[in-house]
Amino acid sequence: MKPFRVAVIPTRNRTDVLSQCVMAISGQVDCVIVIDNGDVDPVIDHETAVIRDPQQPPNLSRLWNLGLTAATIMGEPKWDVAILNDDAIVPEGWFDAVATKMREMQAAAACSGGYTMPVLHTRPGPVGLATRMQGYAFVLRGELDLRANEDLHWYFTDDYLDWESRKLGGMVMVPGFHVQHLYPNGQMTPELNEQCARDAQTFVDIYGMRPW
Repeated sequence: MKPFRVAVIPTRNRTDVLSQCVMAISGQVDCVIVIDNGDVDPVIDHETAVIRDPQQPPNLSRLWNLGLTAATIMGEPKWDVAILNDDAIVPEGWFDAVATKMREMQAAAACSGGYTMPVLHTRPGPVGLATRMQGYAFVLRGELDLRANEDLHWYFTDDYLDWESRKLGGMVMVPGFHVQHLYPNGQMTPELNEQCARDAQTFVDIYGMRPW
Protein backbone atom coordinates (compact mmCIF):
# COMPACT_ATOMS: atom_id res chain seq x y z
CA MET A 1 0.00 0.00 0.00
CA LYS A 2 1.37 3.41 -0.97
CA PRO A 3 1.97 5.99 1.75
CA PHE A 4 -0.56 8.81 1.97
CA ARG A 5 0.47 11.62 -0.38
CA VAL A 6 0.16 15.34 0.30
CA ALA A 7 1.23 18.49 -1.54
CA VAL A 8 1.99 21.70 0.39
CA ILE A 9 1.98 24.93 -1.65
CA PRO A 10 2.67 28.34 -0.07
CA THR A 11 1.31 31.24 -2.11
CA ARG A 12 0.93 35.00 -2.06
CA ASN A 13 -1.34 36.87 -4.48
CA ARG A 14 -0.51 34.73 -7.53
CA THR A 15 -3.80 33.05 -8.28
CA ASP A 16 -2.98 32.48 -11.95
CA VAL A 17 0.18 30.43 -11.40
CA LEU A 18 -1.26 28.78 -8.28
CA SER A 19 -4.11 27.35 -10.32
CA GLN A 20 -1.62 25.83 -12.79
CA CYS A 21 0.45 24.38 -9.95
CA VAL A 22 -2.55 22.81 -8.23
CA MET A 23 -3.91 21.42 -11.49
CA ALA A 24 -0.59 19.71 -12.26
CA ILE A 25 -0.16 18.06 -8.84
CA SER A 26 -3.74 17.40 -7.70
CA GLY A 27 -4.17 14.14 -9.62
CA GLN A 28 -0.90 12.79 -8.18
CA VAL A 29 -1.70 13.21 -4.45
CA ASP A 30 -4.44 12.45 -1.95
CA CYS A 31 -4.59 15.99 -0.55
CA VAL A 32 -3.46 19.49 -1.51
CA ILE A 33 -2.78 22.05 1.24
CA VAL A 34 -2.39 25.69 0.19
CA ILE A 35 -0.75 28.04 2.69
CA ASP A 36 -2.12 31.48 1.77
CA ASN A 37 0.09 34.40 2.80
CA GLY A 38 -1.64 36.95 0.58
CA ASP A 39 -4.40 39.51 0.80
CA VAL A 40 -6.17 38.26 -2.31
CA ASP A 41 -8.25 35.12 -1.97
CA PRO A 42 -6.72 32.35 -4.07
CA VAL A 43 -8.89 31.11 -6.91
CA ILE A 44 -8.50 27.34 -7.15
CA ASP A 45 -10.46 25.07 -9.46
CA HIS A 46 -9.63 21.89 -7.53
CA GLU A 47 -10.67 20.94 -4.01
CA THR A 48 -7.95 21.94 -1.56
CA ALA A 49 -7.42 22.76 2.10
CA VAL A 50 -6.43 26.40 2.63
CA ILE A 51 -4.53 27.62 5.69
CA ARG A 52 -4.20 31.39 6.00
CA ASP A 53 -1.09 32.96 7.49
CA PRO A 54 -0.95 36.76 7.08
CA GLN A 55 2.43 37.29 8.79
CA GLN A 56 4.51 39.89 6.95
CA PRO A 57 7.16 39.88 5.75
CA PRO A 58 6.63 36.20 4.92
CA ASN A 59 8.68 33.52 6.63
CA LEU A 60 8.91 30.72 4.08
CA SER A 61 10.07 28.18 6.66
CA ARG A 62 7.03 28.96 8.79
CA LEU A 63 4.71 28.52 5.81
CA TRP A 64 6.26 25.15 5.00
CA ASN A 65 6.00 24.07 8.62
CA LEU A 66 2.33 24.98 8.79
CA GLY A 67 1.71 22.65 5.87
CA LEU A 68 3.92 19.89 7.25
CA THR A 69 2.12 20.03 10.60
CA ALA A 70 -1.27 19.92 8.89
CA ALA A 71 -0.16 16.81 6.98
CA THR A 72 1.09 15.19 10.19
CA ILE A 73 -2.19 15.57 12.09
CA MET A 74 -4.07 13.67 9.39
CA GLY A 75 -3.01 10.60 11.38
CA GLU A 76 -1.54 8.43 8.62
CA PRO A 77 1.28 6.07 9.74
CA LYS A 78 3.33 6.84 6.62
CA TRP A 79 3.03 9.81 4.32
CA ASP A 80 5.04 11.60 1.65
CA VAL A 81 4.86 15.38 1.41
CA ALA A 82 5.68 17.40 -1.70
CA ILE A 83 6.62 21.01 -1.06
CA LEU A 84 6.07 23.12 -4.17
CA ASN A 85 6.49 26.75 -5.09
CA ASP A 86 3.21 28.10 -6.40
CA ASP A 87 4.90 28.62 -9.79
CA ALA A 88 6.27 25.06 -10.06
CA ILE A 89 4.52 22.91 -12.65
CA VAL A 90 5.31 19.23 -12.17
CA PRO A 91 4.95 16.73 -15.03
CA GLU A 92 2.66 13.73 -14.98
CA GLY A 93 4.09 10.90 -12.87
CA TRP A 94 6.49 13.19 -10.99
CA PHE A 95 5.30 12.44 -7.45
CA ASP A 96 5.21 8.68 -7.93
CA ALA A 97 8.70 8.55 -9.46
CA VAL A 98 10.31 10.80 -6.87
CA ALA A 99 8.59 9.39 -3.77
CA THR A 100 9.02 5.76 -4.83
CA LYS A 101 12.76 6.15 -5.44
CA MET A 102 13.12 8.04 -2.16
CA ARG A 103 11.70 5.10 -0.22
CA GLU A 104 13.54 2.48 -2.28
CA MET A 105 16.83 4.16 -1.38
CA GLN A 106 15.71 4.77 2.24
CA ALA A 107 16.29 8.47 1.77
CA ALA A 108 14.52 11.20 3.72
CA ALA A 109 14.02 13.61 0.82
CA ALA A 110 14.02 13.59 -2.95
CA CYS A 111 13.66 15.76 -6.02
CA SER A 112 14.06 15.31 -9.76
CA GLY A 113 16.86 16.43 -12.05
CA GLY A 114 18.63 15.96 -15.33
CA TYR A 115 20.96 13.07 -14.58
CA THR A 116 20.67 9.58 -16.10
CA MET A 117 21.16 7.79 -12.76
CA PRO A 118 19.89 8.63 -9.25
CA VAL A 119 22.28 10.77 -7.20
CA LEU A 120 22.23 10.20 -3.42
CA HIS A 121 23.83 12.56 -0.89
CA THR A 122 24.15 11.22 2.67
CA ARG A 123 26.40 13.76 4.38
CA PRO A 124 25.73 17.47 4.98
CA GLY A 125 28.02 19.71 3.00
CA PRO A 126 28.32 21.58 -0.28
CA VAL A 127 27.72 19.64 -3.50
CA GLY A 128 27.51 20.68 -7.13
CA LEU A 129 24.57 22.98 -7.78
CA ALA A 130 23.20 20.55 -10.35
CA THR A 131 22.70 17.86 -7.68
CA ARG A 132 21.51 19.92 -4.71
CA MET A 133 17.86 19.77 -3.69
CA GLN A 134 15.61 21.63 -6.11
CA GLY A 135 13.97 23.97 -3.63
CA TYR A 136 10.91 24.73 -5.74
CA ALA A 137 9.74 21.09 -5.91
CA PHE A 138 10.82 18.31 -3.56
CA VAL A 139 9.37 15.48 -1.45
CA LEU A 140 9.95 14.63 2.22
CA ARG A 141 9.30 11.34 4.00
CA GLY A 142 6.65 12.64 6.38
CA GLU A 143 6.95 10.25 9.32
CA LEU A 144 10.55 11.38 9.91
CA ASP A 145 9.09 14.68 11.15
CA LEU A 146 11.54 16.95 9.35
CA ARG A 147 10.81 20.64 9.83
CA ALA A 148 12.23 23.79 8.30
CA ASN A 149 14.29 26.10 10.50
CA GLU A 150 12.21 29.24 11.06
CA ASP A 151 15.36 31.26 11.82
CA LEU A 152 15.87 31.05 8.06
CA HIS A 153 13.06 33.22 6.72
CA TRP A 154 13.50 33.22 2.95
CA TYR A 155 16.78 31.91 1.55
CA PHE A 156 18.69 28.70 2.32
CA THR A 157 15.44 27.18 3.62
CA ASP A 158 15.67 24.32 1.13
CA ASP A 159 19.41 23.91 1.77
CA TYR A 160 18.67 23.41 5.45
CA LEU A 161 16.12 20.67 4.73
CA ASP A 162 18.49 19.15 2.18
CA TRP A 163 21.34 18.89 4.68
CA GLU A 164 19.13 17.73 7.55
CA SER A 165 17.57 15.04 5.36
CA ARG A 166 21.05 13.66 4.65
CA LYS A 167 21.44 12.97 8.37
CA LEU A 168 18.26 10.86 8.27
CA GLY A 169 19.11 8.66 5.30
CA GLY A 170 19.89 10.97 2.43
CA MET A 171 18.57 13.25 -0.28
CA VAL A 172 18.18 11.58 -3.67
CA MET A 173 17.86 13.26 -7.06
CA VAL A 174 15.77 11.15 -9.43
CA PRO A 175 16.63 11.41 -13.16
CA GLY A 176 14.22 13.02 -15.59
CA PHE A 177 10.81 14.53 -14.77
CA HIS A 178 11.66 18.14 -15.52
CA VAL A 179 9.71 20.61 -13.35
CA GLN A 180 8.87 23.97 -14.88
CA HIS A 181 9.80 26.81 -12.53
CA LEU A 182 8.02 29.76 -14.09
CA TYR A 183 9.38 32.74 -12.16
CA PRO A 184 12.60 32.07 -10.22
CA ASN A 185 13.01 34.78 -7.56
CA GLY A 186 9.92 36.42 -9.03
CA GLN A 187 8.70 37.83 -5.70
CA MET A 188 11.94 39.41 -4.50
CA THR A 189 11.69 42.82 -2.83
CA PRO A 190 14.40 45.06 -1.31
CA GLU A 191 13.27 43.84 2.11
CA LEU A 192 13.61 40.20 1.08
CA ASN A 193 17.02 40.89 -0.47
CA GLU A 194 18.16 42.18 2.91
CA GLN A 195 16.67 39.08 4.56
CA CYS A 196 18.66 36.85 2.23
CA ALA A 197 21.90 38.30 3.60
CA ARG A 198 20.75 37.64 7.15
CA ASP A 199 19.73 34.10 6.22
CA ALA A 200 23.16 33.46 4.72
CA GLN A 201 24.80 34.40 8.01
CA THR A 202 22.31 32.28 9.98
CA PHE A 203 23.13 29.27 7.82
CA VAL A 204 26.85 29.78 8.45
CA ASP A 205 26.16 30.09 12.18
CA ILE A 206 24.39 26.70 12.08
CA TYR A 207 26.79 24.72 9.89
CA GLY A 208 30.02 26.71 9.83
CA MET A 209 29.88 27.10 6.04
CA ARG A 210 27.68 28.18 3.18
CA PRO A 211 25.90 25.53 1.11
CA TRP A 212 27.32 26.81 -2.18
